Amino acid sequence: MKKKKIAFLVNSMGGGGAERVVSVLLEYFKDNKDYIFELILLEDEHFYTIPNQIKTTILSNLTWSDSSLKRTAYIPILSYRLYRYIKQNDIDFVLSFIYRSDFVNVLASFFGNHKFALSNRVNASTTYSDTSLSSKINNFLIKKLYPKAPLVINVSHGIKEDLYKNYNIPLQQQTVIYNPYNIEDIKQKSLEKIDFKTQKSQTIVVASRLDKVKNVHQVLDALANVTSPFTLIILGDGSQTKALKDQAQKLGISKNVIFKGRVENPYKYMHNASIYISASSSEGFPNALVEAMICQCAVISSDCKSGPREILSPQSDFSHLLKEGVEYAPYGLLFGVDDTKALTQAINFYLQDSDNSGHYAQEGYKRALEFDIDKIAQEYIDTIKKELSSCVV
Repeated sequence: MKKKKIAFLVNSMGGGGAERVVSVLLEYFKDNKDYIFELILLEDEHFYTIPNQIKTTILSNLTWSDSSLKRTAYIPILSYRLYRYIKQNDIDFVLSFIYRSDFVNVLASFFGNHKFALSNRVNASTTYSDTSLSSKINNFLIKKLYPKAPLVINVSHGIKEDLYKNYNIPLQQQTVIYNPYNIEDIKQKSLEKIDFKTQKSQTIVVASRLDKVKNVHQVLDALANVTSPFTLIILGDGSQTKALKDQAQKLGISKNVIFKGRVENPYKYMHNASIYISASSSEGFPNALVEAMICQCAVISSDCKSGPREILSPQSDFSHLLKEGVEYAPYGLLFGVDDTKALTQAINFYLQDSDNSGHYAQEGYKRALEFDIDKIAQEYIDTIKKELSSCVV
């Protein structure tokens, strides 16, 4: 029997959580016995590795340096190019990741009615809550195009509920598949040596884009008030890099803060730390949080929309979010978004007693095992198989 062709469509492979998931899944699926997987990019930008066995096609010469309005304006053109590519290459199913790729995927179906699904990665109503033109356009396109999709695969229950409540996407049109992690690969990479010495019990890691929504400035504010020695390693870059370096200097903690920029292997730094912090005001399903748990860091996360509560307190009400204070959840500590005092309290809880951080490192690791690639990849295969058999073309 001829193998079905499955294409993953994503803006680029230039870094980010969705791109990392695509990289992990393609590595896992590269020799799949039932399907041929390939990759379609809107832009030619690479950071994550693409297996040699995976055919890669680029639909434009756009780059991340182009304005968001220009890239948005290209959506109709890219949609037609995608339609042509699907038709010429007999693609059986297209799964897109990230909104712009999702919009292209839906619009391409207007030309040729191909089989497809969307993968929703962020909490839209929070991400696009400002009054900018870009947010207005994205909110409009989500409301108009997402209902046209046969299936939306959300990365957390929180963003599934967000699409239902704020964008009127029926619940029966949605499902949830959490992000996958190649746990053995992460553990192996975590054993690589780092290029400086640290005292593990006093070392904290933050790994994220350095932009406003990630609230790394709040981590610096909180650390300025901790009562124990510490070293903070910041992994990532972005628009706030210079401002954060200046802030660390003004707070008098610059000697305790190491900016490593964007790194290929964050796990070796996590392995050499005892604490991981995520202070975001909005998430979809925070990859680095689970990766830190795999590396046996005790984790602290803002209780933001959405994902952290589902990871650290899976039996709780996901719609209940802390406004302030600290919650000692089963698998890590949650604190209210923007509550710097609570974040300081959580950091002190770990730094002042290694038994506390040791306990949560062990419990967090147990929880992280539930996101292993074998389990999650099978959920994707089962979903694709179901859609292939149920979609009428």
